Amino acid sequence: MGLAVTAVTPQFNVEVAGRNILVAGASAGYDYALLDMQGRVLRRGAVVGANFAIPVTRAGTYLVRIGDRMRRVSVR
Repeated sequence: MGLAVTAVTPQFNVEVAGRNILVAGASAGYDYALLDMQGRVLRRGAVVGANFAIPVTRAGTYLVRIGDRMRRVSVR
């Protein structure tokens, strides 16, 4: 019998500092997307390091998606 192979889902946390969404603990190689609450993609890119910032221009509630995981964050 061989070993069972499971896909690793990226785990990450988000925080806010001013008008920046700080992402910590992301896995490199995944794509990220910043969405508004209507599901519109505002920004997308590739995760190149475990920690990075996504700048936003307005206060509001956003969704950060990396892989198949999503986190909601409020920017004031």
